[in-house]
Amino acid sequence: MSELRYTRAWNLIGVVLTLVVIVSSLVPARYLPHLRFGDKPQHLLAYASLALWFGGLVAPRRYAQLALALLVLGGGIEIAQGLMGLGREADWHDFYADALGAALGLALCVAGLSRWPVWLEQWPRPR
Repeated sequence: MSELRYTRAWNLIGVVLTLVVIVSSLVPARYLPHLRFGDKPQHLLAYASLALWFGGLVAPRRYAQLALALLVLGGGIEIAQGLMGLGREADWHDFYADALGAALGLALCVAGLSRWPVWLEQWPRPR
């Protein structure tokens, strides 16, 4: 979006966040911290975060493409988990949680949170 001053930085952080999701989804579970809630909320939160992050960086007319990219990412990760044989399993319920998270994140963008990077760039406002 043209009104952002730090578009490259926002995009780079988004790429890093995406890589964190990919790596944490593919490494054996024994190398990950054990959280006190199930993996479905983790999937939902990860994909809602990615959708909200990138939803603030792309024009609303590209939300369908963003949703498709996140679905491809989630589905690709599930397929990779099933093929890798490193103790991770393909679970299509994880994919459904990914899709729900992406939908939630984009719904938050449509509801008005898509301007979060503009707000951050303007904060704190000089007096």
